[in-house]
Amino acid sequence: MKKYILILDVGTTNIKAFIFDKKGVIIGETKEQPHYIIEQEGYMEQDPDELWTMSRNVLLKIMKLKRLKSENIVSLGITTQRSSFLMWDKKTGKKLTNIITWQDKRCAHYAEKKTNLLWLKLVRTFARIFRGVIPSPKLLVLSILKFDTVQSSSRTGYLFHSNPELKRLAHTPDTSVCWGTIDSWILWNLTGGKVHATDYSNASSSGILDPFTLKWNSIVQGIFSIPGQILPEIRETRGDFGSTSLFGGGEIPIRAVIADQQSSLYGQCCFENGEMKCTNGTGSFIDLNTGVRPFASRRRLYPLVAWRVDNQTTYLLEGQSQNTGSVIDWIQKELSLFKNARDTETLAFSIDSTNGVFFLPAFTTGLTFPYWDASAKGNIFGINLNTTKAHIIRAALEGICYRIKDIVDGIVRDTKIKIKKMKLDGGVSKNRFICQFLSDILGIDVEYYPHPEPTALGAAFMAGLASGYWESEDEIKAMIMHGEIFKPRLDEETRQKNYTLWKDVIYRSLRWCNK
Repeated sequence: MKKYILILDVGTTNIKAFIFDKKGVIIGETKEQPHYIIEQEGYMEQDPDELWTMSRNVLLKIMKLKRLKSENIVSLGITTQRSSFLMWDKKTGKKLTNIITWQDKRCAHYAEKKTNLLWLKLVRTFARIFRGVIPSPKLLVLSILKFDTVQSSSRTGYLFHSNPELKRLAHTPDTSVCWGTIDSWILWNLTGGKVHATDYSNASSSGILDPFTLKWNSIVQGIFSIPGQILPEIRETRGDFGSTSLFGGGEIPIRAVIADQQSSLYGQCCFENGEMKCTNGTGSFIDLNTGVRPFASRRRLYPLVAWRVDNQTTYLLEGQSQNTGSVIDWIQKELSLFKNARDTETLAFSIDSTNGVFFLPAFTTGLTFPYWDASAKGNIFGINLNTTKAHIIRAALEGICYRIKDIVDGIVRDTKIKIKKMKLDGGVSKNRFICQFLSDILGIDVEYYPHPEPTALGAAFMAGLASGYWESEDEIKAMIMHGEIFKPRLDEETRQKNYTLWKDVIYRSLRWCNK
């Protein structure tokens, strides 16, 4: 009887189920698209019942499609979007809130108010003073501690602030209120309400976990009035998450739960300290494996848990640029400069340079790390009467790469970890111009990772290793796909000259709303 790994991937735009074989090849896939609830600007919610129904549907469909039974599945792994959360009643199983997604911005002023609490200002001040004497990553985190809308902690606090009755219920002794990220909700339903848990990668992405003690952070809980009794148990990324009898004929063990970007890092086999990947989709996520050491950046990058396995924690440092694929979509939809996104590669390669045009992709959230200026706006510089659509498109693709360089250079400067190669995945990474220009401007090799679903693959590797389907990381390293490697063609002088011009574009765009 053939055996397989079953994976559920609950992403931002798609919910997918996959069947992986022994070679790490996808032999079956199903998907559905969830809806979003947008009541007004800043709101972004999802219906937990719909999300669970769709998750259940794709799993049942893939089993039926491939004519598989529970005995054909060695184990199930789960990977999900991060930082979105909800609350439900563990006695009835009914939702108490919708899913408040990571895109939801309604708590911005509330988070800023909490950041500016007088005693927190004093904590940051003393941490900066002591950090000069005691070089400690924990003191560094305290010295730069700020809250924003991306963190589940801030949005949970705001939810309690705006819903006093829910807050009262959550703080009641022996409460039946459960809080959880999407993985917790899916896991709870898959196990019939037997398991209320998450893993360390998802917990660290919530902003409630202390990455140094690996426990729920009592200080953050206090600031946002989050009672510990409603939080899920934290388990190792690869391990026992119960089982599901959803498919009849027996139970399928659930052996891995991991957050999506961490799963992508694992799927690309970036197991070692200093290995880096960049996922280019709607935005760009740059993740550096920092090994067993939790690094923090003095410019507000906090350490995240990549995964925890066999009592050993692997950490990562992550930078994000929110505007990548969204910029290409905007140019196509609003400017109509091309018919298909694939045309951007041809147009960019059709000319030798942008002829002095620079395109700053800062459309939705301003500029993140290392500038942190929410007021910055997208800009196009250097246009003249000789500027063509090819120049604008090439400048936009280069701008995406320059923003990635900003983040990579900042991470390298703050960690002192030398990067030898970057692995790329995500839909936008299929663009060969982006791959080549990234190599040119970074001055390192860039490898396009050709596996179509590295996030699902990472969860499959985790679940498969936990259940003995694969024996070791060396075994899965030996069977992964290797893609085209792009090598830098620019000399150092030209690279620095171009990047200096880019930095000037950045500084001209900062504090835009104040000009």
